[in-house]
Amino acid sequence: MRVVPQIFCASILASTAIIAIQAQTPAERQRGIDPEFEQRQRDLRLVDKMMRPETTKTTKATKRRDPKVVAAELEEDFTRLQVLNNDLTEAVSGSAPLNLEFVVKSTAELVERSRRLGENLGHPEPEKGSKPPKLEPLTDVEQLKRALATLDKLITEFAQNPLFKEANTRDAELFVKARRDLAEIIALSEHLKKNAAELSKAVKQFP
Repeated sequence: MRVVPQIFCASILASTAIIAIQAQTPAERQRGIDPEFEQRQRDLRLVDKMMRPETTKTTKATKRRDPKVVAAELEEDFTRLQVLNNDLTEAVSGSAPLNLEFVVKSTAELVERSRRLGENLGHPEPEKGSKPPKLEPLTDVEQLKRALATLDKLITEFAQNPLFKEANTRDAELFVKARRDLAEIIALSEHLKKNAAELSKAVKQFP
């Protein structure tokens, strides 16, 4: 299995900040002179600002979620995304006919997990004048398999982003790339789900 075991940068920073708070004595917390803890706080605020840009008054007024809950969701969805991708890759490469209903179910979960992942990472801002790529209909199983191979590459590249592998990485460009890669994963997964469902229906009507 090719699941990348690393945890998101934000998750690591949130966890270390929480651990640091718990490890400090009441006197240390009162004095607030722990430089490592203060640096972790600055890092966490930086990541939080990059992940959740305050572009509107509505965004500013939105109640912040518990960082521990967000961190847990990030790690869970990040791992599950890769597990689903591995399962789909194995299904495509196997000698048995491709189970279209399995593809529909798996891509549906990919969409759900990717969307929540996107909510927690922050949605990318579209480039000026950019348009989403047009995805052509998939009219047979072979085309579906090739599209699944493209999805595999997208998810693998997303998971290998240094942002998720190095706890000290605080590169805004890597955040932007991760969010845009995720947007592509969502779009392609939705496309695959729709087309796999249509192919499955056709197979049942004309076996």
